[in-house]
Amino acid sequence: MSAVHRYRGPATTWTDALPVGNGLLGAMCHGGALTDRVGVNDGSAWSGTVETEHVDPLDPQTVRAALADSRAAIAEQRFDDAADALRRVQHRHTQAYVPFVDLLVSTTPVGDGTVQDHERTLELATATATTSFVLDGQPVRTATWASWPHRVLVHELVFPDSGVGTVDVSLETLLHAPLDGSSGAGAAAGAAASGPGDAVLLVRLPSDVWPPHDGDVPDPVRWDGPALEGAAVLRVVDEHDRPLTTDAASGPERVRVPAWGTVRIVLATATTAQGAGRAPSGTAADAASVAAGLVDTAIATGIDRVRDGQRADHATLYDRFTLTLPDGDHGDQADLMTDERLARVADDGIATDPGLAALLVAYGRYLLICSSRPGGLPATLQGIWNAALRPPWSANYTTNVNLEMAYWPAEVTALPETVEPLVALVQAVARSGEQTAGRLYDAPGWVAHHNTDAWGYTQPIGEGQHDPAYAFWPMGALWVLDPLIAHADHGADDAYVRDVLLPLVVGALAFVDAWLVTGDDGLRHTVPSTSPENHFVTATGVPGSVDTDSAMDLALISMTVSAYRRLSDRVGLVPDPRLAALADALPPIEPGTDGAVPEWRADRGHAEPGHRHVSSLVAAYPGTEPLDESMAAAVARTLDARGDDSTGWSLAWKLALRARLGDTAAIGRLLPLVFRTMDGVDDEGQRGGLYRNLFAAHPPFQIDGNLGVVAAVAEMLVQSHRGRLDLLPAVPEVFAHGSVRGLVARPGIDVDVTWGAVGQDGAELVEAGLRARTSRALGEHVVRHGGREVLVRLDEVGVRVPVLFDAD
Repeated sequence: MSAVHRYRGPATTWTDALPVGNGLLGAMCHGGALTDRVGVNDGSAWSGTVETEHVDPLDPQTVRAALADSRAAIAEQRFDDAADALRRVQHRHTQAYVPFVDLLVSTTPVGDGTVQDHERTLELATATATTSFVLDGQPVRTATWASWPHRVLVHELVFPDSGVGTVDVSLETLLHAPLDGSSGAGAAAGAAASGPGDAVLLVRLPSDVWPPHDGDVPDPVRWDGPALEGAAVLRVVDEHDRPLTTDAASGPERVRVPAWGTVRIVLATATTAQGAGRAPSGTAADAASVAAGLVDTAIATGIDRVRDGQRADHATLYDRFTLTLPDGDHGDQADLMTDERLARVADDGIATDPGLAALLVAYGRYLLICSSRPGGLPATLQGIWNAALRPPWSANYTTNVNLEMAYWPAEVTALPETVEPLVALVQAVARSGEQTAGRLYDAPGWVAHHNTDAWGYTQPIGEGQHDPAYAFWPMGALWVLDPLIAHADHGADDAYVRDVLLPLVVGALAFVDAWLVTGDDGLRHTVPSTSPENHFVTATGVPGSVDTDSAMDLALISMTVSAYRRLSDRVGLVPDPRLAALADALPPIEPGTDGAVPEWRADRGHAEPGHRHVSSLVAAYPGTEPLDESMAAAVARTLDARGDDSTGWSLAWKLALRARLGDTAAIGRLLPLVFRTMDGVDDEGQRGGLYRNLFAAHPPFQIDGNLGVVAAVAEMLVQSHRGRLDLLPAVPEVFAHGSVRGLVARPGIDVDVTWGAVGQDGAELVEAGLRARTSRALGEHVVRHGGREVLVRLDEVGVRVPVLFDAD
């Protein structure tokens, strides 16, 4: 499969641009000819600091009184009063992930500037965005890539040796200058600029950014409080890594050089951030020194060698997994532009081009590699890319599904390294959440709510104005632990389980133990309880959002307790008996009167029957407990009642759930909704689809839609949650035939599968093989396909063993 995006002409919108990144630094490449823009993001560039969570602190006595009032109101079914009481426990808002600088490259031609044959590509296998065109009859090419080993971005322009004019390279930003004034900033920039081909831009980030979904407020972006500082440094060199001579038009933030031969722009960024949940340290000048050092080192190493290292490093992750699907009916898709392929599939169906689904899966893995690498922060709602000072939903970490979904494909598609930034963030959230649990709730352990940010924010959001459906949900800690538990189950070592994961699990369950209320029935209940962003119908016919025992609360507690028991046993630790028994005292989750899974135990009517969240089904996926026949039917009934259409990430979750159920007919209905084009569609509402650059739409763009689809497709091909490996359990007919290499099953097994025709009885297994990734995966494993079962023994790590079923 050729994993390349191709487009004619430059990007006309941000969602036309092509993304590259190294997990620490991202860039959106617009691919202009005479004027090009590369939007550069630094992964640590967040508004505020750790101090901003403590602005206008909530009064603990007010919070506890509000909780008591809410519980009393729920007991009397005064649901409006219960919600009003919870508004008294709302703090403010998280901080935002903000853009850093724009790299502008403008060519002034000696001719009339005629541009022809303009084409852009994104090569996923090498993480390179390219542009090619003919300028006044002369070929010009650019290439943009980001190196994780050397922490630099390189933008290369290749002009004819005869030259076509001059090139202006400059840096611009929406951020402010450092507070020490222009003279101090200029001196620091001058110190960082060590040669004539250098440009330096020093910045100060906002101290507070108000979320755009809260509407118009005075001073939504503030600059007058504690904040990060940072710098971008670039140097322009030739193909021999020699600094190019600049002319008089150059300045601290601009370089002008001849447009002939090879021109390389080597750029690095740095901020005063010190990692998730840590206070910043230093100044913009310090950041400039760090960035200049990265540029110096890359150039001293040699850009060709840096490029070789970047390719090898990216390939180490990207090449582990490959999904191959056929080209479809016409066989000419590889010659089409990617947006043309999408338009054809949107009109004629994925069966005309199954290879586009394989490209979308490869793209999702690529986006995660670019957004989340050791040493950086996790992928935000937009990965590592953002162009707005007030991005949608602050481009933060929404912990009621979106952050977790972003990491669903990490383990199953062989990208465990990408989870390391998430682990670091969860540790920061736990540190902050311990303070919040003690101060607000007088509880042990740690707590998290709907949202967090780079600083580890853990309080309820909302400014006292929000519906608790969106602002009060104290089970976020259990949800963010789920990808970390999956990391353990797919092959992480025992030291991680014992020293990192289990202390986090114990802390989260300790809070839950204090939170649960024992009822007259002798059971323990979660109250007040919301089901993220959803509502029920009260007896008076109005929507309510606060009740007792949401299915998601109960499921997450049970899932976490089950993991606590299992993982403690794995590393030889004795679990705390009280915490290990928490799930035993909970009310059961049972089908409701309509046969579906009730959102709350009281089984009230749905105020929004087609709501995008399917929180009540979290136990079915990504939960791993086997579903009995009645619960499997209830899950299916719930999905039927919700309907198929929704936002991009919701479609992905529904696909994964249908795959878990083996419902290929429903998968066949959902896939066309994923592959709709967003051309001409407003960035509002609940209609998912794909933008021209294949970013998934909420709308607007949210990366969890891309990443959730990867996980859902993996679930169609192999499942391992039942204590066995099920091969090809839910392959849709539109996938026709194909193969997958490097899919990872529990407890750390590489799976290769090739299938033939797909019909009503499922996919025909052509061949399959297993490889143990670690010693934990050695031994016998039950493998099933099409009602047949075989034992496969793995005796050596890394050795492929074929899966052979007896002939019928």
